[in-house]
Formats: sequence, structure tokens, C-alpha cells
Amino acid sequence: MIKFFRKIRQNLLSEGKIGKYFKYAIGEIVLVVIGILLALSINDWYAARIQKANINDYYERIIIELNQEIISAEMQKKQNAILIGYNKRALKILDSKNLDSLSVLKDLLGATSTNWPITYSFPVTNEFLKQNYLSKINNDSLKSYFKYFTLELDITEGFNNYNNLQYHNMIEPFFTKNINYAEVALKQYKKNIIIGGPKTNFEPLFESLELWNILTFKLESLQLEYQHMEGTKKVLKLLKSTIEKELKEK
Repeated sequence: MIKFFRKIRQNLLSEGKIGKYFKYAIGEIVLVVIGILLALSINDWYAARIQKANINDYYERIIIELNQEIISAEMQKKQNAILIGYNKRALKILDSKNLDSLSVLKDLLGATSTNWPITYSFPVTNEFLKQNYLSKINNDSLKSYFKYFTLELDITEGFNNYNNLQYHNMIEPFFTKNINYAEVALKQYKKNIIIGGPKTNFEPLFESLELWNILTFKLESLQLEYQHMEGTKKVLKLLKSTIEKELKEK
């Protein structure tokens, strides 16, 4: 096509028809510009289709990931509830000063000397966010839930850091000085340690303000964790349902 116009321009120029020459020259430029714009448009359309396909693929894998971690969140919440129950019962026994419940207290103190972090695994979702796909989402609700998701994980990390400090600065030092851990360790941990050593004198512990406060602080952090895990589970469910709705609408 361009060769055709070039030949016409050459003929017009040789015939001295300058006005028509310029018209054809401009026409040739217009055709080139239109061709470039059309090519760019097709390229953008194709890139947008690829991007949309990538995002949808991520959505499908994120849904699988969320399903797994919603189950994990519920299991961890149940574990947390068990620890809360242990700490409450231990505090009640100490408060009652009932030495007849000493054997029960031994079993309960093992929960205080544990530090179970909240753990989630979101490799696909985190990869999706690192690819900056969040900026490509038009659904404002979905954007918000992804942001809530990130916030929940940040708060979880904060809880884990606090619990580590609480354990290493308060709980472990107290047990090291006052309680033979082998006597109170939870059943699943006793198989990994040697049962024996000096016997713990538990009677003074009934008057120990330090132990009372350790159990109280532990109970407080466990209950806050429980509330947080319940909130996290709700965010995960909302994110999942919103992604599923987004996929259906597309």
C-alpha cells in the first residue's frame, strides 16, 4: 500500500502536480499513524487479556489456599481455647489454695510453659500482592479485603513477637528457678525429655505473686489471640467469597 502511494507521489511530482503530491504524502503519513495506533491497540488488548487470565489463575489458586488456611485458623483457635481453659483452671486452683488439687495443677502448668505461635501459609496470595496485581483490581471491596488480609497478618506477627518476649523474659526464667519442667510438661512433650531431677516444692507457689501474674498475663494474651484469630478467620472467609463472586461475574 505504501509503495502504491509512493509511486503515485512520484508520478505527481514528475507531472508538476505539487498540491496533489502533498495530499498523497499526508495521506501516506495518516495511514502509517493509523497502522501504528491499530497495532498498539491490538497489543494493549492482547496484554490486557493475558493479565486478566493471570489474575484469574491467581484467584483460583488463592481460593484453594484460603480454604486450607481457614481450616488451619479454626484448628489453632481450638488449641488456643484449650490453653485458655488450662490457665483459667490453674488460676482458680491457686486462688482456692487447695493443696488437694496439686496433681491437677501440675498438669495445667504445662500449658503456661508452652509458646505456640499463630502460623499461616500464604505463598500464592503474597506472590499475587508482590506482583502489584492489587493496583489492577477495579473491585473496591476486593481491594479492601486484600488490605485487611495484610493487616491481619501484620497483627498476627505482632502477637507472635509479644508472646516470644513474654515467654523468654517472664515464663521461662520463672520455671527455671522455681519449677522442674519435667514434672509439668504437657504429655506430648514428656516423651522428648528425661523425667527426674530435683522435686518441685509446689506449696510456696500457692502464695507466689509472680506465678499468679504470669498466669494472668498469659491468660490475657491468649484471650486477645483468640479474638484476633476469630477476626482473621472472618477476613479470610470474606476475601474468599468476594474472589469467588468476582470470578463468577467474569
